[in-house]
Amino acid sequence: MSESGTSDPLMTAAARLEQAVERLADALSRPRAPADSVPRAEVAALSARLDATLAKLKTALRDQSAPDDEGEE
Repeated sequence: MSESGTSDPLMTAAARLEQAVERLADALSRPRAPADSVPRAEVAALSARLDATLAKLKTALRDQSAPDDEGEE
């Protein structure tokens, strides 16, 4: 499942998250019957969770790419 050939867990997580977002976008683009629709509150809650997950991933990626200042004195 590693498209880039890397075993970096953060990059793997980022790729999987991007794939999940694409699947969600595809699902949202399909027409649905009114009885099959998702309540707006659930969509808003899912959106908030996705935003929080993206923020955590960005922080982790930023922390990983930052030079390690610990131990330098």
